[in-house]
Amino acid sequence: MARRIYKIEDIDDYQNRLTENQAQLLIEHCNKYQIKPEICAWYDNMKDFYSDWCNINDLNFTKEDARSRFEEGKETGEFKVFASGEIVRLVY
Repeated sequence: MARRIYKIEDIDDYQNRLTENQAQLLIEHCNKYQIKPEICAWYDNMKDFYSDWCNINDLNFTKEDARSRFEEGKETGEFKVFASGEIVRLVY
């Protein structure tokens, strides 16, 4: 099966907040993991991530469970962390 090569034009950033550098890094990430560059969530930092995941739909993940889920998602490519600390979650 041929590998899909994504381009910057393929990015779906619902908040339109990617910098040019972030867009390039995201495309490299998506091509590495073969994940469509469709952002479904933006987090300013880990504190913002925890505030969402530890309260999402009243599931109330513990901080440890949320962190574990985050680490798993980084390994699969679901999450991309930028040098600024911002995190995007891709539709996976």
